[in-house]
Amino acid sequence: MPQDVTHPPGDLGVSVLVNRTNPNTVAQINRSLRRYGLNEYASDLVSVRRRLPDVRDPWCLEPNRLLSVLPATSVVIVFYNELWSVLVRSVHSVLDRTPPHLLREIILVDDGSHFPFLKTPLEEYFQQYAKVKIRRTKQRLGLIRARMFGAKQASAEILTFLDAHVECTKGWIEPLLDLVARNSTTIAIPTIDRIDEIDMQFKTKDSLLQAGAFEWDLNFGWCDRNLLHKRYAHRSEPFETPAMAGGLFTINRGFFERLGWYDEGFLIYGLENIELSMKCWMCGGTLLTVPCSRVGHIQKWTHPYLFNLTVDVELYNSVRLAEVWMDEYRQVVLDVNGVRRYTENLFGSVSDRKRARERANCKPFRYYLERAFPELKSPAILGQFRGEVRNVALGNNFCLAVGRLVGSVPHMSQCDGREEQYWSHSYFQDINSYKKCLEYSGTHLGAITCHRRRGNQEWMYVYETGQIWSTKHNQCLAVQAAQNDSLMMEECNVTSKYQQWRVNQVEYEFLKKN
Repeated sequence: MPQDVTHPPGDLGVSVLVNRTNPNTVAQINRSLRRYGLNEYASDLVSVRRRLPDVRDPWCLEPNRLLSVLPATSVVIVFYNELWSVLVRSVHSVLDRTPPHLLREIILVDDGSHFPFLKTPLEEYFQQYAKVKIRRTKQRLGLIRARMFGAKQASAEILTFLDAHVECTKGWIEPLLDLVARNSTTIAIPTIDRIDEIDMQFKTKDSLLQAGAFEWDLNFGWCDRNLLHKRYAHRSEPFETPAMAGGLFTINRGFFERLGWYDEGFLIYGLENIELSMKCWMCGGTLLTVPCSRVGHIQKWTHPYLFNLTVDVELYNSVRLAEVWMDEYRQVVLDVNGVRRYTENLFGSVSDRKRARERANCKPFRYYLERAFPELKSPAILGQFRGEVRNVALGNNFCLAVGRLVGSVPHMSQCDGREEQYWSHSYFQDINSYKKCLEYSGTHLGAITCHRRRGNQEWMYVYETGQIWSTKHNQCLAVQAAQNDSLMMEECNVTSKYQQWRVNQVEYEFLKKN
């Protein structure tokens, strides 16, 4: 909906009009997208106390829906180099739309920001708001540890976590507190509406249809809630969800502590939401999305927590999570990342995390699949293999290999057990060596970062013929006869030994238990 000229920019959640014919404006927008992951120009035009529509269903407003007496909560918000207008608007949305008796405090955790306006100017701005407490870490902790830093300073028994780029709507907190007050082992999650990162429009079209989920790479994604196994009488009832999106939730402090808080061994950012979701269900809790609680969230183009990192945070955190919580299913996570084995240098020590799981008397991961997420597809696919890949024409001494650098050319080399010769063909149907995947464009064969969207990276191993077939392009992987170390793609021919490959076919033992 275009901006009504009779109202301030962005008022009631409408989009902000920007003159894109002005090259200076466009350049400023592009700079802010790279720096902040959102449009600074549009955000700064919007009031830090802008009005938003009440988008709740009338069902939510019916009498006696909530307990007559609700507990107060401490709200924890972590920020790092956040844009001023976005951060201040987030805080005001909490202050203005949370009944004072339900808000114990807002703890703003500065995790090592270096923008000057987030120092003294921020403190001076919030001096007049007694419930806003700014706490600064002594060194950069990363989002996960910074949340724990804030949580352990909170005084309320009920903790609510929000990101630093949100806007809460009217009535957002009451239904969250109601559920946690009724059952201390419930984690309540608001329905997350989207605030457009370009024009600041508050979008609500699809939010009520979505549930949190993931695939076997453990990366969060949305799914249609109507595809889940449980049905509800009204669409605004709180509904069970397999996973939470991230840092927006309300939880009882005692339950969070029993779950071992977050894993402080995680690096910086990511996967903590999946870990908390799994262990909530496995350790006696319930994860509920609450349609009557609506919070807008900016999904940034980029994330400052992940700038300038030399370690693969996603891989580190995912295999760490799998080692602690996924039991025999942890092999699937190795396979989708093309990793040979679990070692401590891959994910750090987890002995304390395993002890925390034992203390919490948690059920096995299979219970999570059966109770919370039976819709997760089987990790098994046709033609699955892992390990070394040998070509029949070259005998047993030569293996498919690729260098550790992205963009390295796949080739044949003397088999010697190096990690560069380890491959996995798994759930996403890619052929993967430490997150570098064989890719065939139709004209060029290479190895690039796995994207898990199949397409040019989708392959099938045909057991009967030993061929490795590009599904999209209907061609087969072969060794060039004249150059035994070089690979090519050609029309599939079942009689060509150069197209025949020996692999270690695998089946997951845990699937045989079903």
